[in-house]
Amino acid sequence: MAWQKAVKPSLLTFLELKKHLIVPVAFVVPHGDEAWPRVAWGYPLGKHAMWLRKKWREGGDRIDPTQRKELDEMPFAWDPIQYKWDRFVLPALRRFYELNGHTDVAREFVIPKTSAEWPEHLWGQRLGFKVMNIRKRGDFAKQVEADKDELERVHFCHDSTLYERNWREKVIPALRVFRQEFGHCNVSSGFTVPSHLPWPEAAWEMNLGYIVQMTRGGSISGNQHKRELEELGFVWDFYEFEWSERIMPALEIFHRLEGHCRVPNSFVVPSDDNWLKVSWDLKLGNVISGIRSKGCYSTQISRDKTRLEELGFVWDFYEFEWSERIMPALETFHRLEGHCRVPNSFVVPSDDNWLKVSWDLKLGNVVRGIRSKGSYSTQISRDKTRLEELEELGFVWDFYEFEWSERIMPALETFHRLEGHCRVPNSFVVPSDDNWLKVSWDLKLGNVVRGIRSKGSYSTQISRDKTRLEELGFVWDFNEYEWSERVMPALESFHRLEGHCRVPKSFVVPSDENWPIALWGLKIGNVVSGIRSKGCYSTQISRNRTRLEELGFQFRKP
Repeated sequence: MAWQKAVKPSLLTFLELKKHLIVPVAFVVPHGDEAWPRVAWGYPLGKHAMWLRKKWREGGDRIDPTQRKELDEMPFAWDPIQYKWDRFVLPALRRFYELNGHTDVAREFVIPKTSAEWPEHLWGQRLGFKVMNIRKRGDFAKQVEADKDELERVHFCHDSTLYERNWREKVIPALRVFRQEFGHCNVSSGFTVPSHLPWPEAAWEMNLGYIVQMTRGGSISGNQHKRELEELGFVWDFYEFEWSERIMPALEIFHRLEGHCRVPNSFVVPSDDNWLKVSWDLKLGNVISGIRSKGCYSTQISRDKTRLEELGFVWDFYEFEWSERIMPALETFHRLEGHCRVPNSFVVPSDDNWLKVSWDLKLGNVVRGIRSKGSYSTQISRDKTRLEELEELGFVWDFYEFEWSERIMPALETFHRLEGHCRVPNSFVVPSDDNWLKVSWDLKLGNVVRGIRSKGSYSTQISRDKTRLEELGFVWDFNEYEWSERVMPALESFHRLEGHCRVPKSFVVPSDENWPIALWGLKIGNVVSGIRSKGCYSTQISRNRTRLEELGFQFRKP
């Protein structure tokens, strides 16, 4: 078979199609495939490649020098193992390093196909398995030894397990910096190594807390490194260390500084000289919440209970809050304001009108929780005297019923009396003047009415008082009302007066006798613009389209 006309073109075609030249022994150039040289159809190219490799191993003397040169330029796979290394494995490791900054290739990693980031001949290569077999089976041992300098440059770990390498180059250095930065080696389970100095760059973003947690639990064997860990002051019992070295001292200091032990949920130990450095940034409020609600640190609590009681530690937070802070605050609010309608945003001010223990209490949030979530239900239901006390203060148990009966319905009655209708604008807020009941002042009545129409707000009260609302002319379907009573009559009037229906965008219905009073001030130009650009009143438009066409209404912008 002629080299130039058949064998060489066939090898180049194989390379183009398969992206390599490791031709299987059984490969025969397919018949009838125009991608291959016609003269080579049916030629056993695999056997020819095997013959070339055999002659190469024997010294290559029987291979034509010109052919040898052309084969080297392809390059031909004289040694399949070396060829795989040079063409696939080493280039893939280099590119992986360029993209990721390391060569810790996951076992399941496959080079993505059609990726512009990777050379085409590497697409689909199972690099993860190749790397695993290099470490576990010693694949490519000769090549690894020959290219060890290059592998070291790309930080490829081949002479030990990743676990040993990571422990040596990441975990221990990160623990050293942790101790240097925080003064101890008690790493929390959620701690991640920050991506900046002085932390070792190799460990940036490593979940050190998880590794430490696994080491404590024995999932990762720390015994072989025990001496090294103990030199760093590694904490094997996280909870005992946290309690004895950080939490209990922090509670002692809190009591000394504040005179009590009612730690707010949001309290974090500040980084200043009043506190032990080991406790800085400790979320002490969260810790206390966990002690009460989840039984955290139960072993330590049981041992140190006497000292905690001496500090005034509050075991039943809700009982204390209710009796010592909330109930007195409600009484003070009533004394100062004359009612017990506490705004959601109300926070007890830090002044002499209020008990100091209640300062900064978010009383509005508390009251909202009582109504909507049943907060402090045990305290409220247990003691009827407290119920009676609250009712005497005018405490509103059913907020919605109170709002409707005492504020909203009277405001709607007043609006109708003053305006002659019940079309409340969205932006309307009850003014603070003598025309309105004082209890309704500043009520955002427009928002309330919109919520009734769009969200079904106050549905229980609406159902009960529907007859009276209809007597006031309350508009249930605002769009239908606006269309039938105002928009369509305005278009009819415009056509009657102007002889066409081309309403300018800026046109507002004037307050004169040519127009019905109900239409005065209607921005009919804006309405028409909204119909064209946003599809406003689509239901009504569809129904009245014939009449609109008779008026010459233009549905699209001219």
